[in-house]
Amino acid sequence: MKKGKPEVESFFDQYAKDYNYDELPPGAMRFADDITWHFIVKYLPKNLNANILDAGAGEGYWAQKLIEIGYKNITLLDISQGMLNEANKRLSKLNVKTNIQFIKGDISNMKELEENKFDFVFSQYDAVSYCMKPKLAMKELARVAKKNTYIIVSLDSKFTRVIEFIEAEQISDLKKLLKTNISNEMGFPSYNLTWEELAECYEEAGVRVLEVVGAPVFMHLINEEISKKLESDPKIRGELLNIELENCTNKSLVNFAGHLQMIGKKE
Repeated sequence: MKKGKPEVESFFDQYAKDYNYDELPPGAMRFADDITWHFIVKYLPKNLNANILDAGAGEGYWAQKLIEIGYKNITLLDISQGMLNEANKRLSKLNVKTNIQFIKGDISNMKELEENKFDFVFSQYDAVSYCMKPKLAMKELARVAKKNTYIIVSLDSKFTRVIEFIEAEQISDLKKLLKTNISNEMGFPSYNLTWEELAECYEEAGVRVLEVVGAPVFMHLINEEISKKLESDPKIRGELLNIELENCTNKSLVNFAGHLQMIGKKE
C-alpha cells in the first residue's frame, strides 16, 4: 500500500475492477436498496436540472438510477479513484446527455467543493462511517448544501454489528465496538452509529432530522435459504417489501436494521 494512503482508499482501489453492484444476489441488500431508493425519490427536487451530490459514490449505481429518471447534473465524489473510474465506465454506457463530474475527495474534508452549491445531497452505504469522522462528514455535507436542501445518509447500524460479532464468536471485537463505536470492515476500520448518535451529528451540523429509516428492519434477520425461496415469488416479495416500508420508520426497530438511513433538511 502506498505510504500515507488510507486503508479504505487502498481497499476500494484494488476492489474496484472486480466489483459490480448489479451482480449482487437477491437478499437483504436488495430490500435495503429498494427502501433506500424509496426515500431518495420521496425527497428528490422536482427540477431535473437540480445540482446533486453523490458523496461516496462508489461505482455509480445510484447516479445511474438518477440519470435514468431524468436528472442531469450530478457530482460523484469518492475517496477511491478506482471506483470513480468504474463509475465513469458505467455512466458512459448510458448514452444520455448529462453534466457529470467525478471528483476524488474525502467526505470529511471536501475541499474541492464550494459551499452552498447543491440542491440535493446524499451519501449511501457507509462513506460517513468509513471516513472515521462522522461529525466532520456531516458538517461537510451540510456546508456544500444550499439552505433548505435535503441531506440523506445511510450506513451500517451499530447494533447489527453486535449481532454479527456474537454469531462470529468475536467477543473482544464486540466489546471494542460497544466501547468505541469502531469495528473492522473488510480490513479497515469503520465508525458505526445508532440512529440517536447519527441524529446528534445531523443536529451539530445544522441539519434538522425529518425521518429515521431502517433498511431493512426484518428481512436481514431471515435465514438466507428461506429468504431466497420467498423472493422467488414476485408477489410475495412485493408484499414483504410493503411490510418493510410500513415498518421501517419505527424507531424501536431502526437500530437493529441492516442499514440506518436518515433524512434531514439544512436549516
